[in-house]
Amino acid sequence: MTMTELLEEDIAVPTRAVAAQKSALKITYVLGSLRDGGTERQVLELLRHLDRSRFEPSLILMEDANVEQAQGLMERCFVLGVPQGGNSRWFFRGASMAKAVMRAQAHLTHLGSDIVHAFLPGPCILGGMAARLARIPLIIGSRRSLPSQYRAGSRTAGWADTAAFKLAHFNLGNSHAVTREMIRVAGCPESKCGTLHNGVDLQRFRPDVPSPIRQQLGWTHDEVVFGQVANFRPGKRHSDFVEMAAALAQRHPQARFILAGADYGVKPSILRQIDARGLGPRIKVLNGCPSPEEIFAALDVYVCTSEAEGFSNAILEAMACAKPVIATAVGGNPEAVQHNHSGFLVPMGDLPAFSQRADTLLAHAGLRKTMGRNGRGRAETEFSLEAMVQAHQELYVNLLEGRRRRAA
Repeated sequence: MTMTELLEEDIAVPTRAVAAQKSALKITYVLGSLRDGGTERQVLELLRHLDRSRFEPSLILMEDANVEQAQGLMERCFVLGVPQGGNSRWFFRGASMAKAVMRAQAHLTHLGSDIVHAFLPGPCILGGMAARLARIPLIIGSRRSLPSQYRAGSRTAGWADTAAFKLAHFNLGNSHAVTREMIRVAGCPESKCGTLHNGVDLQRFRPDVPSPIRQQLGWTHDEVVFGQVANFRPGKRHSDFVEMAAALAQRHPQARFILAGADYGVKPSILRQIDARGLGPRIKVLNGCPSPEEIFAALDVYVCTSEAEGFSNAILEAMACAKPVIATAVGGNPEAVQHNHSGFLVPMGDLPAFSQRADTLLAHAGLRKTMGRNGRGRAETEFSLEAMVQAHQELYVNLLEGRRRRAA
């Protein structure tokens, strides 16, 4: 079957897929790997909390990184052995792509999957092609960042991403900002798009989490600690955080700073910037964040300096830990942070605005507590893990039932 035929074919729903009330629906998630990232954590939470009386999950990974994290969450997990490549570039690797698609098709056919749900551009094109070949009744693709960002500078990546949108029967963004760009930038029909926000574990991330970090760093509760939990990538703009810290350090001797995340290429330059600014005693850079809840517990204010965000898990986690947030007004950030209520939104790259808002929160402990409490309340009412899982389960059933009705 050619790519054109795959894109144009609209298959009928097989009989096995409509017995939702008689047996659990078989759903297969397709993901690049289980490396530590926001998307990967959300998929793991879905696997962990799906109602097993209604759904039987399985997992297909492109790479085996951190595959042990899936242990015990489902009975069947398959690794295709093809690199993700980033921005769908792997799609043009010819033979390895074809083999991966055929292996994925074989797995889906063997599993008898009713639903395939793929995450991120590369897995969406691979999973979409394999699912079409396997005649899967319902194919869903999810994007977790802004298409204008991950498609930038690569015409071929944009073409592959557009093809993936067409292969799926429905496409999800994790914020309204992402969904709008799926329609405006990627050309996905509005009728095939929807939004489901990320969810946060309100038990793991809560205001009273004990943390040894301040004590380990020799900091007391008299210091006011600003922090950022983000992998060291260019788009996170850690350099802006360092410049904000440099400005605050000149005016506030009690200001302290934490950066935590895995290195994706820019950490050495950030360390040099910290040294050049003479901030070594004031900024602590932690290697990774295996227990992010302990990091949030050590903070007084959370800061997001990113140039683009789909929907930040770190912001949700900070809010759940009752921390006020200063964040760039980009992507899905305004959907999480209510300006002047649970934190402040500032223009991306506006260092004076960051410093001004930080000054305000540093000087007013009562405002920090009020905004933190407001953020926790918003996380509880709008972004709980339970609500996220329930919304996905309802979507799966409703979409499958809708396709059944149209095929009848």
